[in-house]
Amino acid sequence: MYDPDLHLLVDDEEIDARWHLRRVLARPERRTHDPIIRPDRPWEGRAAGLWSSVLYDRDEGIYKCWYRSADDDVEAASDRNILNYAVSDDGLTWEKPDLHAVEWRGSRRNNIVYWPHDVAGLRAFESHGVIVDEVGAPERRYKLPAFHAFETDQGNGIYGLFSPDGIRWTRTSAPIMPLAGDRHSAMKDPVSGRYLAYTRRPKATGAVSSPQYPEAEVPNEPLGSRMPYKRLITRATSADFLNWSDFENVLRMDDWDTPGTQFYSISPFAYGNRYLAFVDLYDTEVEKIWVTLASSPDGRRWLRPRREPFLDLGPDGQWDDTWINVTNNPPIRQGRHLRFWYMGRQSAHGRIHRIAAMGSFLLGVDRFVGLVAGRQTGQLVTEPVDANQPRLFINARLNQPGSIRVGLRTALAAPIAGRALEDCDPIRGDEIDHPVTWRGDPGIGPVEGDRVRLHIEVTYGSLFAFRFGTAPRDLS
Repeated sequence: MYDPDLHLLVDDEEIDARWHLRRVLARPERRTHDPIIRPDRPWEGRAAGLWSSVLYDRDEGIYKCWYRSADDDVEAASDRNILNYAVSDDGLTWEKPDLHAVEWRGSRRNNIVYWPHDVAGLRAFESHGVIVDEVGAPERRYKLPAFHAFETDQGNGIYGLFSPDGIRWTRTSAPIMPLAGDRHSAMKDPVSGRYLAYTRRPKATGAVSSPQYPEAEVPNEPLGSRMPYKRLITRATSADFLNWSDFENVLRMDDWDTPGTQFYSISPFAYGNRYLAFVDLYDTEVEKIWVTLASSPDGRRWLRPRREPFLDLGPDGQWDDTWINVTNNPPIRQGRHLRFWYMGRQSAHGRIHRIAAMGSFLLGVDRFVGLVAGRQTGQLVTEPVDANQPRLFINARLNQPGSIRVGLRTALAAPIAGRALEDCDPIRGDEIDHPVTWRGDPGIGPVEGDRVRLHIEVTYGSLFAFRFGTAPRDLS
């Protein structure tokens, strides 16, 4: 999904000025009403789909899903959480194959790929963010960060899981990110080639000693005297998935957030010339989690221009009415749409029994956020951007009698002969890639290879993105 020539209008980073254009979050065009993956195996308990990843294997032509299940009726804490695997031809109808990889209650006829029940003293296991690449040995082609917590809290942190095929997994002997928070996600950065991990900052409550000071005697403080802790998003980077940088805070609450707001987790991915993330907004006062959208030019400095939910909770009494979380993976394009998957929960944080399943939704290609104009003509001037391709395309939905015109100027805002606003042929209709032409000429002219400003005029419609390229994309 990374494309340096695709410019999403999700924030104002590349906008110099705009008038009469209101930024509006897109809404899923279609959303499944019933779960597409639900707990229906004895080892899954009441929760299947916790913090999952979905990838499309182009070589095999199938969708692959790694999802965690939780059976809270099991007495031993180490037995409750299991990583499972499912496959699908279309992303909607899923099969849970018998993999014969892990034994459960005397049988290997199951879809379990990782079950750390034999790890001494383990009390919790979390995973989110399968990565597939060819870096390292073949047995490490599949990579997955996995949080493990122990009864003594010694050895807590994110461990590395590796697999040659996504089925048979091995774990590092020690945490690759000690003290990291239990909620986390990971991605491979297409720009730097490094691995990025987003997780909660380590707790600093003074309740237990840390690996840096193993001999320190830290008293068990009364609960009321411990330092307060609030969930923030931090980031660490790595070149090899084994050795990671220190954590740095990259997203925190501000005065626009309600007092009970915390960031429970984040699902980032590269898209266009920037990074997007679904941020789970946890309202501790009502025990609900909504999905919101954030954007970033560099993966470190995150912007939240719109704070309302991007994906809202399901209706009261339904399977996704309390918590939702988008899977940790880029969307997968299906024709003119992007397909996403998400976890829905019907049980609140801290409840004894987790109840969860998985659903899916579709969004128009590149249509995360729109700049919307009504009868007043909307005007937009961009900052200088690189025009490294010969043609320009606009992603917009225009209602009758709406239209768009585009003028090009130099980086210093000097007009370009033959590419002015008044030279542009009006654009109408609803297209992902509207070709921009000036008196019938589709080329951007002498500014190809330079930095240019776009002056865009919109009436009665929504403008989502613009892209430099050679031809419209094949969205069949």
